[in-house]
Formats: sequence, structure tokens, C-alpha cells
Amino acid sequence: MPACLHPDTPLQPNLPHQNGFLLLLIALAIAGLLWLFTPFLPGLFLAVLLATATFPMYRRLTRYLSLGSDKAALIMTVLIFLLVISPILYLLSASAIMASDVVINLRNWATGLENHSVLIETLKTVLQSLPIPELFQNFLVEQITNNQETLIHSATNGLLFLFKGITNNSLAFITSLILVVFSLYFLYRDGPAMVRKVRLLTPLPNHFDDFLLNRFAGLATVLTISTVAISLIQGISFATITAIFGLHWFFFGVSMAVASFIPVIGGLIIWGPVSYYLFSIGREGAGLFLVCWSAIVNGFLIDNVLRPFVISYLTTWFSTDDPDDNLSALDHTLLTTLATLGGIMDFGILGLFFGPVIAAMAIAVFELYEKIYQDQLDHS
Repeated sequence: MPACLHPDTPLQPNLPHQNGFLLLLIALAIAGLLWLFTPFLPGLFLAVLLATATFPMYRRLTRYLSLGSDKAALIMTVLIFLLVISPILYLLSASAIMASDVVINLRNWATGLENHSVLIETLKTVLQSLPIPELFQNFLVEQITNNQETLIHSATNGLLFLFKGITNNSLAFITSLILVVFSLYFLYRDGPAMVRKVRLLTPLPNHFDDFLLNRFAGLATVLTISTVAISLIQGISFATITAIFGLHWFFFGVSMAVASFIPVIGGLIIWGPVSYYLFSIGREGAGLFLVCWSAIVNGFLIDNVLRPFVISYLTTWFSTDDPDDNLSALDHTLLTTLATLGGIMDFGILGLFFGPVIAAMAIAVFELYEKIYQDQLDHS
């Protein structure tokens, strides 16, 4: 019998083909998991961020209070639900109800409009107030007059579509939040084992794995704590002023807290319409004071002065003696603003957290590349 076919002689695998086939299987497995879990990825990512940022507190519960991992994970999950998830659910529910009422009233008004000439005259008045040439104004009025029924029908259908969109998006977001709460418990309890598995399976040396994992943990912690702290301060500030003016201070305070997740321009989404409402009902003094307070205190002092200070302080606090442990990416206002807006456009409200972390982690990957291949780069 030839030596190569002897039963006691181990077969030598064709390593290039074996490695290529294994890489193909891994790629298919990752693609399959991403395809399967795509609807849940935003919620899972938010759960990972929250669990990573609050994991030191979970560790203290297990060590200093002598609680088991299951009890500590349950306590932390309940705390996150009460402090983070519940206010968002309240704001979402209240906003959805208010928006639905507005949409239904507008739709009923458009459907029951008997005298379309009133609508035409209103549109003429609006067009005349705009800096549009008179010839173009007359053309628009003529087109609107000749297509009144079609425009009314399209407007009512559009409002109905908007109502359905508000309802569907609200339900999808509530489902994501429920997934976040469900995932947090297992991330707290099984997080260390997951990290060990990641370090084992990646082809990078463990110290490079630790570099990326520590960077992600630091960024998630700094981003979460700074964002929540600034949002609470802005929410309390705005709620105090609206309470003085006799408005629904709790709703507007929570709205400002959530909107302030967007740096620089987030608060304007809330205080702009509220100020306009005060002006429209004849309370010009209150409206002017609200504009000044929101622009100076909330907009300038808290958002543009206090936020960078808090991020810088937390960055210094969570940094170590390792010169590579650099968390200053989140201290860049332009990067944070653009990344936050991009995250909102791609992931909705959950992108408030995703955008800055993704951008900062991309910078960390570039730094890791420079760290590994620094001897081969041209430093001239």
C-alpha cells in the first residue's frame, strides 16, 4: 500500500484551500447573522452602549453588596429602565398622541371644507407675502384654482399617510426599547464571557483587541454620561421656565432633555415652536424671555460651554496612563454634531447615540492601523 494511503499516516490538508473555505464559511455566517438580526441591530447596539457605560456600577453591586450576577443584572436593568427608557417612552407616547390629534383635525378640516374659495384666498395671501415675482404668483394661483379637488384629495391622503407613519414608527421604536431592556439583563450577566470569546476569536493579538475594547468602553461611557448629564440639566432648566409661564412643564422638560441629545441645534427644535406659541397668543414678554433664556442659557452656556467641559473632564477622568488611551475624539464639536445628525438620518432617534460612537471608533481603527504599521509608514 502506498505510504500516502496508509491508514496510520495522517492526511496532510491543503492549507490554502482549507483556510479559504473556512474564511468563506465565516463570511457566510456573519452575513447570515446580520441578515437575520437586521431589525434588531439598533436596539442591540443601544443596549451594548448602555451596558458598557454602566458596567462598573454593575460590578460594584456584585462585589461590594455581595449580590449574585443574576440579582445585580436585574437591579441594573430596572434602574436603566426607570432612568433612561421610561422618560423616552413617555415623551414618545405623548408626542404620538398629540401629533395624531393634529393630523386627524387637519384631515377633518380639509375633508369638510365646503367653500374652497376660502382656501384659495388664504393661499393667495400667503403667496403675496413671499418674495416671489407677481407673474409666478399668478401662475401658482391659477394652477391651484384649476386643480382644487385634486389638491384637497392629495392633501387628505398625505395627512392620512403621515398619521399611519407616526403610528408605525412609534410602535417600531417601542419594540426597539423593549428589546433594549430585554438585552441589558443578559449583557450584564454574560458580558465578560462575551468579551473573552471576542478576544479569543479575533486574529489580532490580545493587546490590540484590548486597545479596541477599552477604547469602545471609554467612548461609550463618556458619551452616555455626558449626554445624559447635559440633557438632564437642559431639561430641568427649560422645565423651570415653562412652569413659571404656566405651560406643561413636565412634557416640555422631557422634550428638551431628549432633543438636547443633538448638540448645538437640538434645543431649538423645542424652544422655537414654544416661543412662537407664546408670541401668537399675545404673551410677547414671555416669548421674548423664553427666546433669550433658551438661546443664552440652554443654547450657549449649557450646550456650547458646559458640554465640552463635561466631555473634557470625563475624558480625563476615564483616561489611563497609557498614551494610546485617547478619548478626545468626542471632544470635537463638529465631529460630534455631524456624526449625531448622520446617525439620526440612518437610525432615527437611536442614532443620537450611534453616530458619535461609530465615528470615534472609526478613528480608533485608523489609530490601530497606524500603531501596527508605524514602521512601514512614511513619516517624512
